[in-house]
Amino acid sequence: MSAVAKKACIIGNGGAAVEACRGLRESGFDGDIDVFALGSLPPYNPMLTSYYAAGKIPYAHMFPYGASDTAFGKYRARVHRDSPAERLFARERRLVAAGEEFLFDTCCIASGASPIVPPIPGATLPGVHAMRTVEDAVAVREAMDRKPRSALVVGASMVGIKLVELFWKAGMEVTLADLAERIFPLAAHPDCSRVIEDRLVDKGIDLRFGCALERVDAVPGGGLLASFKDSTHQIAVDIVILAIGVRANLGFVNRDELEARQGVLVDPHMQTNVPGVYAAGDCAQGMNLLTGEQQIIGLWANARNQGFTAGCNMAGASREYAGEILHNITHFMGMDFVGIGDVGTGNSSTTEQGDGWFRKVFYRDGQVVGANFVDSYTEAGVFKNALVKQALRGQALDKGGTTLTPLQNHLLQAILKR
Repeated sequence: MSAVAKKACIIGNGGAAVEACRGLRESGFDGDIDVFALGSLPPYNPMLTSYYAAGKIPYAHMFPYGASDTAFGKYRARVHRDSPAERLFARERRLVAAGEEFLFDTCCIASGASPIVPPIPGATLPGVHAMRTVEDAVAVREAMDRKPRSALVVGASMVGIKLVELFWKAGMEVTLADLAERIFPLAAHPDCSRVIEDRLVDKGIDLRFGCALERVDAVPGGGLLASFKDSTHQIAVDIVILAIGVRANLGFVNRDELEARQGVLVDPHMQTNVPGVYAAGDCAQGMNLLTGEQQIIGLWANARNQGFTAGCNMAGASREYAGEILHNITHFMGMDFVGIGDVGTGNSSTTEQGDGWFRKVFYRDGQVVGANFVDSYTEAGVFKNALVKQALRGQALDKGGTTLTPLQNHLLQAILKR
């Protein structure tokens, strides 16, 4: 970025956007910062919306930075509410948002992601909900006030299972369905999936895997009827939740100009292929430490670290963010599941199972690359921290550093040899 740059543009108003503003100011940037928000709400953590829907946290706790004025005002940023980006001309340093054109010297794309809603008949009917945004969470809470008796959750994901838990605790009949053949298909090995599925069935959850939702119809007199492809079976329910996944908000990006796949590709400085233009959060493909590949890793801490790194470099600093590893941690219906690292490309594994716990560790050419834990939450935290250090080992050695600390190594080996 030019030393005379005076205008910084942040597209989005989530955690990555706030941290980009912080990075700019803490690195000495004294120019204008314009934040273009998709809506009017303060920055919120999407992973907390299902907790609000379930009544586990109050409304205010979805907003870690407090009110919008507090979040961005602290860094003297001007927020353009309800001003979604319409077109970004990265090389020309121009942004069109809400019908107006803005010029900038440097920019961070932090536009986040939106829930995937399949283009099926009935997806917009009353009683059919997605789960990602604050508005989604409020709608589900309001639906629960009407005392529904049955629910269909489509999507065997971390979000989906929290909704299953919500409905189960309310004493409802619950069906969990997914096109995938098992629960947590990306985070869990089939052996681990079976352990969790057996427990869910014991608790009365109806599991329908390998099923693609085809349509939802309103039932005269109330309720919904869900139909699946290649099946004559239908499910009558009061509420349907679509927790299929998310897609990066990149409709305003010219992919002939900016390199992007599922998200915008970035280097360790969070810079795109266009100098002075950065990306962070759920719309950016940063580094997966274990695979060495660029990947969207939709974690709140990752988004914040990426945003801060981008902001520092937008101000002319030279800061790198090495990346993250995939990890999913969730507690539901009296059990814990943790998926860490890469569970799909290893060429060997070890499995241990005891009274109420399960652990599977994955290796590639003798190197630990990931693990699944059920009801071993404490061990999982130690394992994750040690695995990150192991993944950073090559970088540390290149810079004259060390590998695992003696304590980290001892703990990791103790887990693996238990």
